Amino acid sequence: MAKVKTKIKTQAGTPLKAKKADTAAVPTLAVIALTLGLLFWLRQDALDTYWQQTRHSELGLSRMSDHELWRSGMDITRIVARTLEQQIDTLAETHERLMLATNVLWLGKSALVQKEEPVQQAQATNGLALKTHTDGISSRLSTTPDEVRKAGKNSDAEPDSLAGLGAKEREKTAGLSTGALQGAKPDTQNTAPAQAGTEENRVTPLSQFASLDEEGRIVLSPSDKVLLVGDSMMQGVAPHVARALQNGNVKSLDLSRQSTGLTYPGYFDWPTTIKNTISKERISVLVVFLGANDTWDMVFGNKYERFGSEKWQSTYASRVESIIRYAHAQHIRVIWLGAPNMGRENINRGVKVLNQLFSAAIKDSASRYLSTRELLSDNADTYQKSITKEDGKTVTVRNEDGIHFTRAGQKILSDLILRQFALPIVSKPL
Repeated sequence: MAKVKTKIKTQAGTPLKAKKADTAAVPTLAVIALTLGLLFWLRQDALDTYWQQTRHSELGLSRMSDHELWRSGMDITRIVARTLEQQIDTLAETHERLMLATNVLWLGKSALVQKEEPVQQAQATNGLALKTHTDGISSRLSTTPDEVRKAGKNSDAEPDSLAGLGAKEREKTAGLSTGALQGAKPDTQNTAPAQAGTEENRVTPLSQFASLDEEGRIVLSPSDKVLLVGDSMMQGVAPHVARALQNGNVKSLDLSRQSTGLTYPGYFDWPTTIKNTISKERISVLVVFLGANDTWDMVFGNKYERFGSEKWQSTYASRVESIIRYAHAQHIRVIWLGAPNMGRENINRGVKVLNQLFSAAIKDSASRYLSTRELLSDNADTYQKSITKEDGKTVTVRNEDGIHFTRAGQKILSDLILRQFALPIVSKPL
């Protein structure tokens, strides 16, 4: 019988190969660690803000060390960002000049005639999804707005003697209002409020509020401008409003921005942004629509204040009132939209508290609060994805997320805003 020889392979080389593989992985891990370290160093403030906005807790990177070297990362990032911004502005200006030169060569001097100022829109994108709750809101919402509001903060009412003046007359008689800045009090939670415009670019405020017609609508003319601000709910509605205003030869400025509100001024400060914009733009009407991002606990230093508490409501109400007071000091009318019913019960409970604060902040005829709950629900207290119109047809007005609106829902809300205005009659060519 033939003998079968079996070869047995030695495994002696295996540990050596594994050791080589482990050694090769070290540089890769070092590069990853270095990259993460640079990211945390350069973007510590942005990561802190993002973490607070999405997780509603403190990450603490920017406060991890007071050492000058650690904090210099934020300074380097700001310098780079400013430099890039300037480069982009320079390229944009060069592009415009080249286009103008081309048009002059092609069309002659007629290309130099300036066109009517277009509708301005700072945020053209239509709302990525709002960051919404994953945890329930506390049931401690029994404190009423009246209990936490500070007495004696009545806004300036519109003088009756000015009610009949049109926008053009208001423009002619406009003068510098000596009390323009008296109504705006700084927010104690905002640690670094921006300067509300410089003397060089500050515009002369209006001397009267826009007049009202017999039906109580705000009379607008081509010399007026409407400022639209809010979160991604407003981002869906603002383009419809801006388009209708443009068709009436009324200018608008859309500053709506997703994931913003009044709860976290460290992430985005609406009161300061509005004041800075008003100081540079001649605004007649301010329209505000926000709240979906505001039903969260506030942060005061390292301590959290539970949503709906007396201190929470008092702080939030003061931010709403600071916007309205500043607008009134500039003779700007305010239209404040309440938040609609929400598809998530924890958010829905929260916006009911916000709506009470919004409504209570409107104290005189210079401004108005508009409820949206009835328009987007057959029952004002119940969320509905679809509603039944007067003609009996069912229309879907809300998206799957239970917060944002379909095009039909956006149109309903934009029509609500537009019904507050008496627009100029534009004659159509024959």
